Amino acid sequence: MTWHERRLAGMLTVAAVLALSTAACSNPEGRHESPDAALQVRLVIPDGHIREPEATCSGADAYRDVHPEVPFTVEDSAGQRVVSGSLPHGRAEEAVTLDVGDDPQPTICVMTLDLPGLDSVDDHVLIIDGRDPAPITRNPKLDDQPEVVLP
Repeated sequence: MTWHERRLAGMLTVAAVLALSTAACSNPEGRHESPDAALQVRLVIPDGHIREPEATCSGADAYRDVHPEVPFTVEDSAGQRVVSGSLPHGRAEEAVTLDVGDDPQPTICVMTLDLPGLDSVDDHVLIIDGRDPAPITRNPKLDDQPEVVLP
């Protein structure tokens, strides 16, 4: 099987799983909820890609390697892996505060990572396959929501 055939098969599998899980397991904001609530971390991909706000997204341009199904791990300050998973689809958020309505505009892509079993991510790092570790910090503008902003 060629690389393109494997990629197409993977994309079709992801689409089918997402269609089923979205219908059965998501809330109006599109975030998965489980009986055991997981700590959520915002992964901000500042790609500046032109999209409609709220559109489904993944990394663009220099961030093409940050897309759904790419593996990630979270490590604590001792370098121990505490959570691992795969990146989800993201949602486009406006990159600038200029109101242009629903027209396509420069956006950032934000993925919400569920980290089950963690109460805190202080002094933790996010490692996305093939990238350097990125610190998980708290965003004071979003009620101290943990987030990672990719460089």
